Amino acid sequence: MRRTRVARSKKAVPPAGPGPVIPFDVYVAARFFMAMGRTLDDVLPLLDLSEAQWMALHKAYDYLGRFDFGYQDYFGSDDEADILARVAGPRWRLSDPVNATLEAFVREVRPAVWAKPHIGPFANVPWTGVHIATHPEMTLCFYSHDGEHVYFLGKPLATKDRQPLDVDIATFEWLGGRWLKDVAHIYGQGELGGPGGRVYWYVVNGADPATFQALNLRYAKDAFNGYYITGKTLRTKSVDRFEIVPEVRLNFRDISQDPLYKTSVFARDAEHVYFYGARLRGARPSFRDLGNGYGTDGVQVWFHDAKLLIEDADAATFRVPVPGEPHPGMHYCAVDRLRAYRYGKPVPCEEAFEVWKAFFEFHTDLRDWWWHDMACAR
Repeated sequence: MRRTRVARSKKAVPPAGPGPVIPFDVYVAARFFMAMGRTLDDVLPLLDLSEAQWMALHKAYDYLGRFDFGYQDYFGSDDEADILARVAGPRWRLSDPVNATLEAFVREVRPAVWAKPHIGPFANVPWTGVHIATHPEMTLCFYSHDGEHVYFLGKPLATKDRQPLDVDIATFEWLGGRWLKDVAHIYGQGELGGPGGRVYWYVVNGADPATFQALNLRYAKDAFNGYYITGKTLRTKSVDRFEIVPEVRLNFRDISQDPLYKTSVFARDAEHVYFYGARLRGARPSFRDLGNGYGTDGVQVWFHDAKLLIEDADAATFRVPVPGEPHPGMHYCAVDRLRAYRYGKPVPCEEAFEVWKAFFEFHTDLRDWWWHDMACAR
C-alpha cells in the first residue's frame, strides 16, 4: 500500500515542562497506526514534532499513570491532576476532574481510540486501521489490520522461520488465550526464548475451526482432540471431559487461595492429567494443585515444579502452609503426618522441628504427627 503524506496539523502547545504536550488520545492514535507499519515520516508531520521530541514524549506518555516511572519530569510537575488536565484534550470530558486519576483515564482512552483511531490530526488520513483484539498477557499489545496484513507489535504475523503468515483478514479473529482463527485455519501463538522473546504463529494442523474452543492461554480443544500451545495434539479418548485444572496461587497479602484458570499449565480428561502438555505419569483425573509447587490426586503427591513423584508421601494428610497459617519461612516447603519436605524432598525431623513449631502450635486440630512425637520426646 502506498504511504500518503498529508498536511501538517497545528503546532503542539508547549508545556511548562521541558517537552511538547499533545492530547493523550492523539498519542494513542499515532501509536496505533505505527503498529501497522506507518513510519515516523508518516506520523510526525501530522503532530509537528521532531523525531527527538517524539522520542522524549513517547517515553513519558507510554508510562502515564504508572507508579514512579519518571513521566512527571517530562511535564515539569508532580501534580497528577495538572498533568491529567493537560493531556485530556478536547475530545474527553472528565466527569469528576477532582478525583480522576491518570491510571483510570489511560485505561479508558486506549481501547476507545483503538476502536476509532481516526481522530484529531488523523481524522482524514486515508489509512485503514482495525483493532482485532488485545493480547491477554501483553495488555499494551494488540492484533490489528490495515486491510492487507494482520499486525502484532508493529509487524505482520510471521511463522517461526520468519515467513509471512497467510491469513484471511476478513474472517480473522481472536478466540482467547493464544489462539486465533480464520475461515480455513486455527492458529497458535508461540514464543522463542521464553517471556519477552520473539513471538511467531503457526497453523494448528488438523484442528477443526467449526468446533475449536480455547480453554486458556495454553490449552484448547475441538470435537476430536485436545491441543497444547507448543503445537502438540493431545489425542484424548474423552475430549468431552478435557478441561483445565486450575493452579492455586497462595495470596499471602490478601489471605486467600486463588484458583488460576487462564494461565494454568494443567489439564485433564477422563483418563489422564497433563502438565505443560505432557501426561503427568501415574496421575489420576482427581489431581488438584495445592500451590507452592505441589499437587496430589489423593493417592500420590508430586513436587511438580521438578516433575518429581514424592515417594512415601502420605497423600491423605499432605499439605502446604497457606495464607492465614504460620509459615516456616522456607520456599517450596510442605508437610504430612510422617515428615516435612522442601523442594519435594524429605527434611530430617530434627532439622524441621523448630521451623514448623509455630505451624503445629497453631493447628491444635492436628494429632499424632511426627512433630507431636518429637515434642513429647523432648
